[in-house]
Amino acid sequence: MKLVVGDVVRDRTDMALGTVTGVVNHGTDRLVAVRLPGGGQRFIEPRGVAIVARRVEPITTGRKVVAVFALVVGLLAAYFGWQAARDIGADWGLAILAGLGGYTAVVVQYQWWLRVSGPRRFHV
Repeated sequence: MKLVVGDVVRDRTDMALGTVTGVVNHGTDRLVAVRLPGGGQRFIEPRGVAIVARRVEPITTGRKVVAVFALVVGLLAAYFGWQAARDIGADWGLAILAGLGGYTAVVVQYQWWLRVSGPRRFHV
């Protein structure tokens, strides 16, 4: 299971809700540190934790700009791929696939950037 600080989890033993604050090494085992409502702290084995909600940060202005830029570049790559395929005499189906390939090449790079620059998840 992969968690990030701020995820809302439930303790399976008594159904208590809390937010993940980190991971603690306890000998050879790892325990999930959970902050409970009212300021309490609890350390739970990873098997005893159920994820209720993931932490989601609001989209910043910089990320919005990058998303719009990726969309525009992806559409341009789709158009140029389609046009290049049509110029060499490809049929409509092959031209559409060439355009889709150009768009996908850009969007995959954007998705990798989101994954690398997103919140770090740790495995417990």
